[in-house]
Amino acid sequence: MSSVNTDHAWEAVLNRDRRGDGRFVYAVSSTRVYCRPSCPSRRPARNHVTFFDSAPLAEAAGYRACLRCRPQSVTGSEAKEQVDRARRYLDDHADEPITLRR
Repeated sequence: MSSVNTDHAWEAVLNRDRRGDGRFVYAVSSTRVYCRPSCPSRRPARNHVTFFDSAPLAEAAGYRACLRCRPQSVTGSEAKEQVDRARRYLDDHADEPITLRR
């Protein structure tokens, strides 16, 4: 049985709230795909959504991971990883002029 509060979880999905990432995933019965709450994909109809405490539970129920938000990944989507890498670079070189070429 899931410990996810479905009302709060649905609000997190609607708002693409990153605070829900890692706490639960949502699965869509019409596509058989599950996502992180912050996934940028189009929002499904509420009646097609089931919430799971974790990615392995969603997979055990027959859903596959979203290719956009990679909910089974600890680090998240590839785009987020690229942004984090760029942020770290800027932080590490804050005292230097940064050009686009660099």
